[in-house]
Amino acid sequence: MKDGKRDLVIHYDEENQKIIFYSTDVVNTEAIRAKEFDGVCPEVEHFKNQDPDKAEQNIGGMVFALLDLHSNNKIGIRAYEAEAEENIKLWVQELEEQVKNNDPEAQYNLFIQLHSQAMRNCSLNDLARAESLLLASAAHGYAEAKSSLENWEVLKAAAERRINRGT
Repeated sequence: MKDGKRDLVIHYDEENQKIIFYSTDVVNTEAIRAKEFDGVCPEVEHFKNQDPDKAEQNIGGMVFALLDLHSNNKIGIRAYEAEAEENIKLWVQELEEQVKNNDPEAQYNLFIQLHSQAMRNCSLNDLARAESLLLASAAHGYAEAKSSLENWEVLKAAAERRINRGT
């Protein structure tokens, strides 16, 4: 093993039913990390505040859930898709409560959820609410919202086209 920072890459070989863990120099994953969605990125402190066994279970659960989410041949240890849907519902409920208190981060996160929901359900109402949350979050100075607002008109137009085709 080389000295220096390394990244962990997890590969699910569906054909051979193997999960392969690679340790590689961070230079090898720079391009991937630069262009891919940030994905699930909990703070390390979240795990440090848990019992070690629980922290390890949580990491393992996240890995299996993500592998199943993005594979054709599911590992199937749990019904991860159903659990994920339930967790999203609970998270949205939490965000809705935080939005009532004008929390700009919650406004932004709910904007993301509603934008996605608008596309899935072909809902102009969800898209309009998503936009209002984005504008509110940006008005509060939330950096990610301000950044997203720069491209909003293009994203909104694409969403409207998609929604109009679906209805």
